[in-house]
Parts: sequence; structure tokens; C-alpha cells
Amino acid sequence: MRFANSAAGQLRLPPLSPLPAFEATARLGSMTLAAEELGRTHSAISRQIKALEEALGLELLDRGTAPLGLTAAGKTLYATARMAFEALDSCMGQLRPAQGGETVTLAIGSSFATRWLVPRLPRFYALHPEISLRLTMVGASILEVDDYDLVTSWNRLGYNLPDDQAFHVLGDVSFALVCAPHYRFRLEAGRLLAETQLVGRWPITIQPSYRDHPLVVPIAERTLGFPHIHMCIEAAVGGLGVTLVETRLAQPELADGRLIAPLGVLTVEGGLVAFPHRRREPKAATRKLLAWLKAEAGADQPQSALRYDV
Repeated sequence: MRFANSAAGQLRLPPLSPLPAFEATARLGSMTLAAEELGRTHSAISRQIKALEEALGLELLDRGTAPLGLTAAGKTLYATARMAFEALDSCMGQLRPAQGGETVTLAIGSSFATRWLVPRLPRFYALHPEISLRLTMVGASILEVDDYDLVTSWNRLGYNLPDDQAFHVLGDVSFALVCAPHYRFRLEAGRLLAETQLVGRWPITIQPSYRDHPLVVPIAERTLGFPHIHMCIEAAVGGLGVTLVETRLAQPELADGRLIAPLGVLTVEGGLVAFPHRRREPKAATRKLLAWLKAEAGADQPQSALRYDV
């Protein structure tokens, strides 16, 4: 599609209002995550992207993949839109009056942020009031752009890391199948048998040698999907089914008995990691955040034996 003829020097542009919705969806691989980030509904994001596709006469998203993929045209537009947004962000930062201190952009999964990081942020700001922390909900495509200083993850295998990507170990991770105490299940030959397994939109990725381990793989009659792992946890508390979690994410529920781990936990050494931007040297504020994350994770090592006697 060609846009209306322009006067000399005037740009011929598609509708610009849908571009933030498209950029966020392409970056995060999910309209749901884009809607959360932008404070809109899923349907609003979908309508805006559809309007952009109609204006261009091209499909931008490969809707047959999970997470959402991009067509060739979508990849081209995303790369250009991303550069334009970064240039605008940089320009706006230069125009704003100096506020003092430094901003660190931390890319983090929404469940890990909600369940582990955010409750601990008062301690970080008490130690480092001069640092402003900006959180962005992470998708694997975050590594392809410049919109982060540090990525933290307990699910490192969910990323296709470049060979030259450095990372810092923050601590161990422990995985467990959890359910409500009143949820009916059976144990047979060391396997947990349940009617329903609750899974997040992107299942937890663990080391290949553990992917069929009885401690993390139940035998279930059906599967129910949710956009985020923290929703699976809430559903499990309500007695809807069994779900696989990293125990930090469900620590309050495990501690007070709202959830149980019938088979105990599977601990993976060094599974909690952070990796800095690979194309630039970490700034001082980023190094302070990394040191604080190591201290917090070290003081919060997962429990090694959470059992329930059936």
C-alpha cells in the first residue's frame, strides 16, 4: 500500500499510533505481555496490530508460533521501529532536566519480578537511593536489542545465548511439583499422577538430563495453560491442579502450608543467573545491582527438602 502523496519534505508514514503495540509485541513475543507493559487490553493490542497490517497491506506477525514470531516484513519493521524508539528515548533523556543518580534497566520475567524481586526492592533502595531501577518484562528477543543493562533469570535455558555471552551465577535453583494439600493425587513408582497439570505460556526449561525426571514431570490427564507462572501458583492454591515451580516463586505458600511439594525438590546448582549487555561494559550502577542480587540470592537459597508424607 502506498500512502497519500506528500508535500516536499513531508514523510509518507503509516499510522503511527499502533507502532508501540507492535514493537512491544515483537519484543516480548506476546500480545498479553505487550498489553501488560502498555496498560492496555489484549484485544486493543490485537486491533492496533491488525490496523497496522491493513495499512501496510502486509502480515507482520506469524501467529502460528508460540511465542509469536515475525514475518520477514515484521522483522524489518521491528528493527527500524526499535532503532527509532531508542533514538527518541535517548533524545528525551538528554532533553529532560538532570535528576541526579543513574538508571539501570533490568530485564526480568514477570513472575520472577512479581514473586521474588519486587518484595525485596525496599532493601535495594535503602542501600542505593541514588539508583533508579527500571524494570522491563523480558522475552528472549531482549538480547537482540539494546534496551537493558542486566538480565536476570532462573530459567537460563529458555534463552538462545550467544557463545560470547558472559553470565554471573547468583545461586542455585530448586524445582518442585506443587499442589494444594487437599488436592487429590496419587504416587506410583515415584511418579506423581494427577488429573490436571497447570502450565505457563512458556514452560519452564530445565537441563536436558532432567526433562523426564519424576520430580518435575507429572503424569496428568489434561493440561490447563495460563499466561504466567504466578497464575499457575494461584490456581494450584485453589486446588485446580499440580504445577511445576521454582521454589522461590512459591515460598510463601510452601512455608504456610497452602502448597505442598509431595516429591520434594530437584536442585540445579548455579541455575539462577544474571547476564549483562554483551556489547558494552557494565556501568557502576549495574555492578551495584548485580552485587545486591548476588547477596539477596545467596541469603535466599532454596530449601533442599520439602516433602509431604502421603
